[in-house]
Amino acid sequence: MKKRGPYFGRSKPSGVSLRYISLALLLILSGLTYLNMEHQILSYIPGIKPNKAEHSVEPNSILSGIITHVRDGDTFEVNGVPVRLAALDCPEKKIQEGDLVTAYAKQFKDQKAICELTGAKSYDRVVGYCSVNGQDFTKHMIENTSCKLWPKYDVWKRY
Repeated sequence: MKKRGPYFGRSKPSGVSLRYISLALLLILSGLTYLNMEHQILSYIPGIKPNKAEHSVEPNSILSGIITHVRDGDTFEVNGVPVRLAALDCPEKKIQEGDLVTAYAKQFKDQKAICELTGAKSYDRVVGYCSVNGQDFTKHMIENTSCKLWPKYDVWKRY
């Protein structure tokens, strides 16, 4: 007796199975949903405009909010947005002096910051001149830590 398969004597259908088409559509929809969510989140951050390739920043825009995280002496996050302080050069973390500067800067976490964004980006960070509680943060760090002025990146010639 000859065994019969699920096609009962007909030839097996050729082409891509419905399972693979469904999987491809699911992946495409997931990607589109992610991009839409990213666009919606970034559109709430003043000064940042979502872009297809990278997030662009308008020059002379203001980012205002609370310092939610301090990465090191010359980078902190305002409302979750990483900001690289223009014209400030601090020792890197992982060396003793850099760890001391980072510890000093961490006292400003949860404080109010206002950053004038230059329009430049550095890695994943916007670049700006910031004041914390009304005081120029770059000037404060230069006067109170081992951080130095980096004239090359003082694009607005403030110092």
